[in-house]
Amino acid sequence: MSNVRGAALSAAVLFGLACNAQGQPAEPPRLQGPGHFSGLYLGANIGAAIGSTGEVNTSGYISGAHIGYDLQMSRIFVGVEADIMSTSISAGDFKSSKYEQNFLSSARARAGYIFADLALYATGGLGFATTAFKSAASIDKSSVKGWAYGIGVEWQVIPKVAVRGEILRYDFGAQSYVTPLQTATITSYTDVLRAGAHYRF
Repeated sequence: MSNVRGAALSAAVLFGLACNAQGQPAEPPRLQGPGHFSGLYLGANIGAAIGSTGEVNTSGYISGAHIGYDLQMSRIFVGVEADIMSTSISAGDFKSSKYEQNFLSSARARAGYIFADLALYATGGLGFATTAFKSAASIDKSSVKGWAYGIGVEWQVIPKVAVRGEILRYDFGAQSYVTPLQTATITSYTDVLRAGAHYRF
């Protein structure tokens, strides 16, 4: 008889633990929902770049900062982002001259889908660059603009902090340069592979 009473008492205790403060049965654990991908963020990035001037290839390294704002709607987010990067992109020997990109920047929209704390996104907008065409005795500098677009993945490591990886193409079309030794029309594009991190406020 005492065994029966003990079993009944144990069952009552377990049932009480399974109830919440309002006396309702506790809910089963829920699957993890989408992370927090909304609000203003500020971060930094670093990477490498390769491209073409139509005649010779370009390559170099990049580093810079980005700022943006996202609006999250359940598992979808949309936003805007701007960035600026210092670069060492160069075409090496361009006949008797040298072609360089000294700065890259962009202003883009982006949209993506959130899987728990991971998001995949596409981005596109305007791209800008500060370029230089150098001969032995002179230099022709120019600011060019075109398109910037690509894809990326973002992972929310902890609340408010995320890391990302991106592939972006900066497509600038044709630009003319003139030095005493040479006149050239250069059609350039640059592909950037970069990693970054940011803090979301």
